[in-house]
Amino acid sequence: MKFPGKRVFRLRGERNHDIIYYAMKQNSESWEKTLSAIEKALNIRDFSTWVDNRLTFVQYDRHSGTLFLRVDSDIAKAHLESPKFIGKIEAAAATGYGVPLKIRILLPGDPTPKKTPKEISVSSDIGKLFNPRFSFDNFIVGDNSRFAAMAAQKVAEAPGDPKRSPLFIYGKTGLGKTHLMNAIGLYILQNSPGLEVLSVSGEEFVDDYVNASMQKRMTSFKKKYRSVDVLLVDDIQFISEKEKSIEEVFYTFEALYGLGKQMVFTSDRTPDEILGLHERLRSRLSSGLMADIKPYPYETKVGILKHYAVLEGIKHSEGFSETISYIAENTKTNVRDLISSFNKVVAEAEIWNKELTKHLARDVLKDILKLRDEGPSAKDVKKVVAVHYGISMAAIDSEERSRSLSRPRQIAMFLCRELTGISFPKLADLFKKDNATVQYGYKKIRDEPETNDDLNTIVTLLREKLLKEY
Repeated sequence: MKFPGKRVFRLRGERNHDIIYYAMKQNSESWEKTLSAIEKALNIRDFSTWVDNRLTFVQYDRHSGTLFLRVDSDIAKAHLESPKFIGKIEAAAATGYGVPLKIRILLPGDPTPKKTPKEISVSSDIGKLFNPRFSFDNFIVGDNSRFAAMAAQKVAEAPGDPKRSPLFIYGKTGLGKTHLMNAIGLYILQNSPGLEVLSVSGEEFVDDYVNASMQKRMTSFKKKYRSVDVLLVDDIQFISEKEKSIEEVFYTFEALYGLGKQMVFTSDRTPDEILGLHERLRSRLSSGLMADIKPYPYETKVGILKHYAVLEGIKHSEGFSETISYIAENTKTNVRDLISSFNKVVAEAEIWNKELTKHLARDVLKDILKLRDEGPSAKDVKKVVAVHYGISMAAIDSEERSRSLSRPRQIAMFLCRELTGISFPKLADLFKKDNATVQYGYKKIRDEPETNDDLNTIVTLLREKLLKEY
C-alpha cells in the first residue's frame, strides 16, 4: 500500500504556539509495522499467496477501534477471515498500532466506510471495548512481572486508592504493559460498571489535543479527559517534547488527582528518562506506584507458549514440549516475537503435515533467530563482572567459596538470567555448578538490593554497561 506524502497542517493554538501535525505519517508507519508483523506470523507461502500485494490498507478508525483492509477477491477474503488467519492479523495490528483492534476486510466493490466523527465527545470513548483475551487470567506471571501484575490487580479491584494512583508501568516493548492496562480496564468495566473508564494511547491523546485546537473544542476535550473515573494512557512517552501536549497532560493529571480518580500510565522508560518533560509532570508521574516489567525468563516464556497453545486449540503432540522449550530458549526479545516464532513453526507443521519437533523449529527459525541474537551473552556478562572486580573469568567458574569470589559469581548469575533469559539448568552448565547453587545465587542478588544500596548500585552499573556495549 502506497501512502501519499506527508500533509502538514500549521495552525495557531493557545498562547500563539505553532503546532505541526503530520496527518499521514503515523498511519503509514503503523501499517508498515502491521504488514511486517503479519509476514512474521505467517509462513512464506501463505503470506505471498494471500497477503503480499493483495491485502491493502483502507482506513484506521481510531474511535471505533477498527482497522479496515481490502483484498481483491472473495476467496482471499474467506481465507483471511478464517480462524487460521484472522487471529494472527489482529495480533499483528495490535503490534503495529499499539492497541487491540477489530479487523474488517472489504472487497473491491465495497464502499469505504464513514469514519466515526472526529468531534470530541465524552461518550465516544468512555467504556471503549477492551480485548477479552488480554485479561488478568491470561497474563502469565513470572518473577519479571510479579509486582507489576499484583499492582495492576489491586488498582482494578480498588480504583482511586491514593497509594496506587497514578500507577506507572514501564519496560521494553512487548513485555506485557498493554496487556496489563487492558486487563485493568476490562476488570473495572466488568466489576464496577458504574465507573467511567477512558483508555487511549499517548499518540491518541496528542491527536485529540491537536484536533480540539483546530476545531476550537478545548472545552469538550477537557470534559472528555477530566470527567472520567479511570484514565488509562498507553505509551505516555509519545508526548515527549510536545510542549502543549505535555502541559495538557499535567493539567489533566492535576484535575483527576484532585478528585481522587485513578490514573494508569505505561511507558517504555521511566519518567526521568522521557525527554522534554517538565520537572513538575515528571514528579507527578513518579508520585504514585512505579512498577517495571523486565525481560521474560525461560520458565515464563514456556508458560506463555503453553497458555497460548491452549487458547489457540493447538494439540500437545509428542514433540510439543521440546518445540516450545527450543523457542523459549532461543527467542531473546519479547512476547510478540515469541508468539510469532511459535506460529511460524505451527504453520509449517500444518502445511506439510509434520510433527512439532525441536528439529523442525530449528530449521524454520534458523535465519530469524540469527538476526535476533542480539545483546550480551553469558561470556560477555562474566567478562564485565570479572573486569569490575579485578578477577579472572576462570575464578568465577572455580570452586572457591570466599566472599571475594562468591559475590561476583552471584552477580554474574543474576545478570545472565536477567539479560539473556537462559534457563537455570543451562546456567548451571555455564557456571559449572549445580542447579540449586545457581538458583540460590540468582535469588540472593535479586532479593538483596532493596536493603543494600551499594550492591544495587553495582548491579545497575554493570547492567547498563552490558546493555550499552553489547
